[in-house]
Amino acid sequence: MIFFSILCYILSALQITNAECAPGDEKNTQENCVHVERLDATWREAENFCQAHNGHLASVHNVFDMTSLRKVAGTCTKFWLGGQCESGQKCKWVDGTDFDYTNFLNGNTGTENCVLADTRSGTWSTQPCDVTSCIACEIKGSMKDCQDWMKAGYTDSGKYTILVNGKETEVWCDMQVYGGGWILFQNRVDDTEVYWNRTWNEYKNGFGDTDETANFWLGNDAIHELTSGQNATLRVEMYGDRTPGSKNATDFWFAHYFHFSVSLFS
Repeated sequence: MIFFSILCYILSALQITNAECAPGDEKNTQENCVHVERLDATWREAENFCQAHNGHLASVHNVFDMTSLRKVAGTCTKFWLGGQCESGQKCKWVDGTDFDYTNFLNGNTGTENCVLADTRSGTWSTQPCDVTSCIACEIKGSMKDCQDWMKAGYTDSGKYTILVNGKETEVWCDMQVYGGGWILFQNRVDDTEVYWNRTWNEYKNGFGDTDETANFWLGNDAIHELTSGQNATLRVEMYGDRTPGSKNATDFWFAHYFHFSVSLFS
């Protein structure tokens, strides 16, 4: 019997611009998606959280922006914004946009350095940056595939979260192979994972750990959503025959298949 390591990737020509927001989030006037996370965090922890999700703490440029944040605040009574001030003066937004709108309570910025918003009133105050509160993030739309993450400046291969049919889904993104931005949807590195006797639902929903060193299948439903209506390319890689004594032990083969898609089955 011949044993090969098999990897299957898809690359879709999706755009991050004007991408949909995740369920429950709202768009602001900067065409960014805003989200309030119920976590107790200092201002710096909050900004790090937003950056890890491809964004920044939110900036506010008009009443509509503030209303959008209040709508998604949920049970958070207060939340950090992306504003920082020098002892209540010379305020700026961490995302680099103009500080062209303010809504400080009674017009008083206070004397602290970090801007906190009140959900009920929509007014702001400056607070010590080590106070903990909820987090208001803004991102450039939801990531729909690995290409979106790559365009946003993420060039390391690894696990990323993308939005598939409105659901956050963890995928392995290869940012090095053939220009980068590929979603690895099948990885078969050895014979420790059984493929031939899987059930319909297992192939429908996926199985295995999403990692470049593990055997896994992403799932037919996810592959359908990622390829339906898109100009998707399939890349198949096969690594050498691991049969003892094989003359092809170190060989490598690959192929590209264009306009690839998976139909939806019930």
